[in-house]
Amino acid sequence: MNYHALERTNPLRKPKGFEPVVQRWSVGLPRKCGSLCLAFHGVQGADAEAIYKSGFIPWISEAVCLPSGPDVHDHAWFVDQNGLYTHVVATYWVEQTRRDDWFEDAHVAGWWNDSARHSEPTGYFRESLTVPTERLETLYWNDYPAGISRSNEVALYPTPYCGYYGAMRDRIPLAAVDPLPSALAELPRATQRETRSNRWRIATPQNLTVIRSAAFWGRCDPEQTEDYMRDLRAPLERGMDFLRESPEATGCCSLRFQQTCDAGGAPELETHALGYFLSLGHMENWAENHPSHGAIFRAAMARYRKFGKKNQLRTWHEVFVLPAQDQIFEYVNCASGTGLVNYFEGERLS
Repeated sequence: MNYHALERTNPLRKPKGFEPVVQRWSVGLPRKCGSLCLAFHGVQGADAEAIYKSGFIPWISEAVCLPSGPDVHDHAWFVDQNGLYTHVVATYWVEQTRRDDWFEDAHVAGWWNDSARHSEPTGYFRESLTVPTERLETLYWNDYPAGISRSNEVALYPTPYCGYYGAMRDRIPLAAVDPLPSALAELPRATQRETRSNRWRIATPQNLTVIRSAAFWGRCDPEQTEDYMRDLRAPLERGMDFLRESPEATGCCSLRFQQTCDAGGAPELETHALGYFLSLGHMENWAENHPSHGAIFRAAMARYRKFGKKNQLRTWHEVFVLPAQDQIFEYVNCASGTGLVNYFEGERLS
């Protein structure tokens, strides 16, 4: 169904006559693409040395180069709430059949499903998303490819919906006719599951919403770098801390504030948040009503006004509102509290 062609029943939130301070761009996917597929594969251990000596890095490095491998991929690391160093590889496919073939490839499936993973000093997770095209939105600068916009299979177009509260929902095609509510009245209390030496599969609820949101300062001169670190980075970190520490109040089930890096962990001049919210409405409620996001938004707008067309900071984000079916959240030998392992219905596979 072409949701762009449907008569809108939910009004746009764009104010009449509004003009954004800066023009932003969104991805156009090929017509053949019914769903965008992406997966986050992660490994966690006591420290960086344990991670980069583990079998995960050579396995995933070979896997992404397979004929059915992802169109694009990137790396990041962070230290989680348990103090564990975690390396995450994000992978994207425009064709779902190629993603499915990749999961079934002997190199990928053989290593991932091996029971040896259960007894290693490191833990692993796979969060695989299948996102119908009418359930996603993206926002980039046209001169800084990131995420799926790095793929040769997509195009960028200037979006008329940017720079105001509600623009995120306005960019999601299905939101024109569907309010995309949570299937749950509130986020359930976390359940402490026995995760070490076990493999868990989590069933996520309808309209769980995922966001990747990044800031790249690699092109900033010293003045603009200092301005970013002083006036925008500080409120950004406070906002991420609030979300990570307040799941029941915000509906944010998991928040990873990650350092973009290469395959060996060497940092790049970019960070990004990967957040899972109970629904789009929960994310909007934080964005529009909580002081921590208000401080981020005001700092960002002040920066755009201060530097105008000379602004060198590049930010981007991608949002995915997931149907309940076709999602895979699997945690192998992980520490308690990793990702969504303590939330929603779960099945212990082994």
